[in-house]
Amino acid sequence: MVLNNPDKYKKADIVVFHRTGDMKEVSRILDENKIFTNIYNFPYINKLNVIYLLLVFIFPRYLIPRLCLNNESNIFKKKHYDILISQNHLYASFFNRLSKGSEVHFIEDGLSSYTSRTVDPKQRSWYFTLANRFLFRGGLISAVKIQYLYWPSMYMGEFIGIQQLPVCKPKDLHIYNHIFKYEINKIYDDCKFVYLGTPYSGLLKLVSKDQCICNDFETKAKYIVDSAIRTAKNKDFIYRKHPVENIDEEGYAKICKIDILENMWEVECGNSITSDHMIVSFFSTGMFTPKILYNQEPYLVFLYKILDVDFFNADNLVFELKKMYDNPSKIMTPESLGELCVIIKQHEHVKII
Repeated sequence: MVLNNPDKYKKADIVVFHRTGDMKEVSRILDENKIFTNIYNFPYINKLNVIYLLLVFIFPRYLIPRLCLNNESNIFKKKHYDILISQNHLYASFFNRLSKGSEVHFIEDGLSSYTSRTVDPKQRSWYFTLANRFLFRGGLISAVKIQYLYWPSMYMGEFIGIQQLPVCKPKDLHIYNHIFKYEINKIYDDCKFVYLGTPYSGLLKLVSKDQCICNDFETKAKYIVDSAIRTAKNKDFIYRKHPVENIDEEGYAKICKIDILENMWEVECGNSITSDHMIVSFFSTGMFTPKILYNQEPYLVFLYKILDVDFFNADNLVFELKKMYDNPSKIMTPESLGELCVIIKQHEHVKII
């Protein structure tokens, strides 16, 4: 996100990266509703060839406008912004090459924003770090002045420039529903349990370093999930797939209900998740979303301890989340499959209101 005129937040431009095909429609709706002054569409730069990306940083005034998918990219080429609001250093650096001297602010982008990983330049990739040091003499990465978070009390680190984002209100949800084309999803009215899927191979990236991982790690993870789903009666589990997860939908349809609408989870939470639902997953940003965005407190069951490995910062983040809950006992971290099945059985009788 890119801002100019910091004293007048209605004077804002936005950059939309087309990571998925539906971003074209999101951009169109944003333009139609005049939420931002200008909208600039770009390809997903994370997938650019490293050499080409380096050339973009070296010749920004020539190559960045050429990447812009808008016809009016020549106008974008002439702009200078006072403030750049971004999710990470890559995007901030990308546009800071055009608007040198701009203040850089970060906006919350999942759980990593609650650690020092996002604001610490040392956490960047090795080629990004080398380019910053030797080619740009430190000018590629700008110091982050402000980090915007929904729950600053959860932050773990030494960074002091934190400002709080407001919890979403009903009028905000109405706007989100329109922008992201939310479809009413009745499946959540009838099912108490929600499993947030994740590629099991992706869980390995969350495991703390220097740990011995068993060869059947992914098989064990799947067995835990399947056992939990089968424990609930009457197919009372919803399986919500991760966007990059592949599952045997035909097989799972026999033991649970699959969320086939796949609305954006951040929007689905505001529309469908209540304090009576139980969300189950190994360790997912999506488990924090109801509380962080909407101050809603569903039951949460984290499965990572059953895998007998340590997930990076998981215990600390769960501890901080419990402090935010009015009833911290609604957050559970079973250490065995038996304990998990007992939790599910004990909460089957709680009706969704």
